[in-house]
Amino acid sequence: MVARVAFCRTADDALGAPVTTASVQVGDLSVLFRDNSQSPKILSGVDRLIHRGLRPEFDAFDPHDLGGSAGLNFEHIISGHNNPANWFAPRNGTYRLYRRPSGNSVVLARTAEDDPWALESSMTYTVRAPHYIDFEFRCRPCDAVRFGKRGYAVLFWANYMNDVDDVALHFRGVKAQSAKEEWIAADAPRGHADYVGGGTYRCLPAPPLEYDADHNLKLNLWSYEYPRFTRPFYYGRAAHGITLILMFDRMYSAEDEIRFSLFKFKVGDQVRRPAWDFQYVIHCVETGKQYGFRGRLVWKKFVSPDDCLREYEAWAKVAQARAPGRHPADGNPD
Repeated sequence: MVARVAFCRTADDALGAPVTTASVQVGDLSVLFRDNSQSPKILSGVDRLIHRGLRPEFDAFDPHDLGGSAGLNFEHIISGHNNPANWFAPRNGTYRLYRRPSGNSVVLARTAEDDPWALESSMTYTVRAPHYIDFEFRCRPCDAVRFGKRGYAVLFWANYMNDVDDVALHFRGVKAQSAKEEWIAADAPRGHADYVGGGTYRCLPAPPLEYDADHNLKLNLWSYEYPRFTRPFYYGRAAHGITLILMFDRMYSAEDEIRFSLFKFKVGDQVRRPAWDFQYVIHCVETGKQYGFRGRLVWKKFVSPDDCLREYEAWAKVAQARAPGRHPADGNPD
């Protein structure tokens, strides 16, 4: 049986029958991907990420809580008004997993009929040597009215980390208006009225999002006034001298933006397992219009902050030069 994923960038992809899990080993990485069939008991996305050359027994993501352990896990779709579907819509219902013919790439795909927001979407994950997971998200809303009078959509991904040496997100940014760009260690302090266990950082040109007073998921909508990031990537210091770097092909435009989030629900005296998350914001949802972004996850030995910056800069040059319309699983120099 051959399935054809009939939406977004995968419209012409002939894929085989869906699978529940897919294991990919490329370069230093061993990665297990999972579909949504057991969610929310076991989450979809990257179920396990191992660096075979550094710590082959150490999973990047929390291995002890199946209901709260995953990476690049599509967790929420959030509007600016109170709606039960603001909570965990992507985790509930059908999200099918397909292997791509290349062998190092998989696709998670959902139809509008399976989504309470009528948002069809696909997330393609491609493992590349020596220690990269490239990802591309594409979506198309089929009923913009569902996002209400504020018109925006916040799409939220979670990375539930295993043990870390440093809870903070590290990024290039500024601490105040007109301040000089520098390295920021952002540890999501208390202070905002809607603070619940963590918070969100936006980029320098981005204004805050407005949301209704009776909103039922405020913790993922408010953001710190400062610091703000000035380049669309961050790194975190995991245990055993390993770093997780997340980078994106965009930062802010009139159409969309990327935001960084840190939540500390599993951070305390005895455990340091933060959620190093990110958001993709569509500013004005239009029915039938396609949206999306590309990014790269790096799981490697930590060398220095400047080494993390060089990883981003090298990838960004290739991402910017890539011809429009190319699928991330196609052959390319990155």
